[in-house]
Amino acid sequence: MVEIEKLNVFYAEKQVLKNIDLKIKDGECVVLTGESGCGKTTILDSINGILEKFTNAKIQGSLKINDICIKSKQMYEISMLVSSVFQNPKTHFFNINTTQELLFFLENIGLDRSEMDKRLNKMLEIFPIKYLLNRNIFDLSGGEKQVLSLASSYISGCKILLLDEPTSNLDRKYIDILQNMLKILKKENISLIIAEHRLYYLMDIFDRLVYIKDGEIKKIYSKEEFLKFDTKSLHNMGLRSIAYEKLKVSSITNDGELYIENLNFQFTKNKKLEMKNLHFKNGFVYGIVGANGCGKTTFIKSLIGVMKKSKEKVYYKGKLINKKQRLKKSSLVMQDVNNQLFSESVDIELKLKNEKIKEETIDTLLKRLNLLSYKTSHPMSLSGGQKQRVAILTSVCDMENFIFFDEPTSGMDYKNMMSISKIIKELKNENRIIFIISHDSEFLNETTDFILDIEKEKIF
Repeated sequence: MVEIEKLNVFYAEKQVLKNIDLKIKDGECVVLTGESGCGKTTILDSINGILEKFTNAKIQGSLKINDICIKSKQMYEISMLVSSVFQNPKTHFFNINTTQELLFFLENIGLDRSEMDKRLNKMLEIFPIKYLLNRNIFDLSGGEKQVLSLASSYISGCKILLLDEPTSNLDRKYIDILQNMLKILKKENISLIIAEHRLYYLMDIFDRLVYIKDGEIKKIYSKEEFLKFDTKSLHNMGLRSIAYEKLKVSSITNDGELYIENLNFQFTKNKKLEMKNLHFKNGFVYGIVGANGCGKTTFIKSLIGVMKKSKEKVYYKGKLINKKQRLKKSSLVMQDVNNQLFSESVDIELKLKNEKIKEETIDTLLKRLNLLSYKTSHPMSLSGGQKQRVAILTSVCDMENFIFFDEPTSGMDYKNMMSISKIIKELKNENRIIFIISHDSEFLNETTDFILDIEKEKIF
């Protein structure tokens, strides 16, 4: 059981959690939801000890796991009680080999080989993931990495699992796989505490839903209470729909100023990406879809001109443009925005490629994405969703011809998703073409004009 009483958390002078009272029973699935930056991850980091042991946060209140006060325990002792699956699975791994990664925690706590084999075999009995054994982690797709993370947490033997936006970068196939794994874990009487914006896949699993706003628990709903909400009511709360939304956008057409005569990239001896005769038109937004690992990011990086091994013939307004020319015309927001935030404050970050941008313009943009109060904050101190919005605004300020977004709404609530959608649609003009890689069909339906399905092109 997890017992949180009167938990208050401060970063410097800012209070991020206010009087949190929450009890989670053995075998219960509790979902934490609310707008980006509301405090979901901070609650998880309070439970797993990260907040207490690795940050300068000021913490007040009581937090117990199985009647044990975690404040008095060392990190290795807490890790015997609770395991975490992070939004970015890369932060979870310590090994290159997948089987070694699965057994890493067990080796560290000194289990003998026979017990490790027993746990591994038990895990393989309930999760059909033998295909992930003895593989190079760097060769796994995003979905496979997240499945491996969850399997590693289960094999640890912990009876409490914390998951922070586990589906934010997954396609429908791997969301379904993760959903089935969570159902199995619930049958195993493991407590699941899940911070999530994407709710539809949890409707058959959760017992209670905790709605958080501005660091406070506003309401705790039973499943019966929450399922009564219609879509409009959920959107008014800043929450996503609880029903899966199918993609409704048309396929791309055969006209436009940007023309790909031929583009190919050799992944491995047996896998190649090849695209021919594709047109993209100024003033339109194109969604790029396909399963995890099919080549979406490789396609846009080749189009931008940063993939040295790619071979392509790309024309813009009738002129052949080489890699260097395309790179000068392009702006990219990466899937992992931690790799592209460099400055000491948010406002300086927005000025990096456009020093002439006016202060009032920066204030207007920050206000629209609920970031104005973080103007002078260090970008790396923000939540995942807030970092994502800052990175998106850097592209808005760049004013390039081709703008590329790789999963721009990962970990993003409905309200901020709609704000991003509106800004992207405003970016459309006669001199811009916008490309969006996304598994978020709700966002794609709202934002894009056409869809390019990478898997329906030549990938072999």
